[in-house]
Amino acid sequence: MKKLYALLLALCLMLSLAACGSTPAPAMSSETPQPAAEAPAAETPAAEPAATEEPESAAPETEEPAAEEPQAEAPAQDGIRGVQLEDGYENALLNLRIELPNGWIFYNDEQIAQINNVTAELLSGSDAADLISRNGQLMDMIMADSSGNSLNLLFQPNQETLAPLTDEQIFTLGESTFRAQFSSAGMEVSTFEPVTMQVGGQDRTVLHIALTANGMDMDEYQIWFRDDGDYMGVLTVSLMAGGDVQPILDGITALN
Repeated sequence: MKKLYALLLALCLMLSLAACGSTPAPAMSSETPQPAAEAPAAETPAAEPAATEEPESAAPETEEPAAEEPQAEAPAQDGIRGVQLEDGYENALLNLRIELPNGWIFYNDEQIAQINNVTAELLSGSDAADLISRNGQLMDMIMADSSGNSLNLLFQPNQETLAPLTDEQIFTLGESTFRAQFSSAGMEVSTFEPVTMQVGGQDRTVLHIALTANGMDMDEYQIWFRDDGDYMGVLTVSLMAGGDVQPILDGITALN
């Protein structure tokens, strides 16, 4: 009997061990879905395209320069004013180019605006014709050196009554007016004469005025440009007494 009980006990132990050995199988089957559960982690890259959409929102910013282009056209105005270059000045209205002499510099917009009795913003952003009609004239360009020599270009309306007259006739007829204007500004005129000089390789009538200003003797040379029907330009070269104006006049040429 003891042997029979021992066999039965051994059989029960074997069955229990078999049952215990089969329990890991369900555990393995329960673990197999875990990779499927990790699949959502693989979906996270799908959220990244949202970042790729940011350049699309930035795209409208690239259109801003296009909106600013009309502002860049403002300085062109109506063609009365010229352009300052690194080596000189050009004005298409007068068909004129002036070389910047060695050692000379341009006045900046603020300085020229102050002489015109306007602001720099008004000078660069307004219609030049409107400024001329408002002030009677418009200083467009000024060059100067450290010795007190200067060269400037002034615009004013062209007068029909002067159209049939030569420059020499205008200077001669207006001498008393010129002298009065200089005198009112505290300048004493000793010489007033129209002379023929070479300007840009061509003979032109130039008004030469010798005067004393602030105790200093100076020579002033005026060249009138009346080719345009509406406006005339007066180019004035002011030099300390004894200065040679011819090199400056040689640097004045036509654009074409």
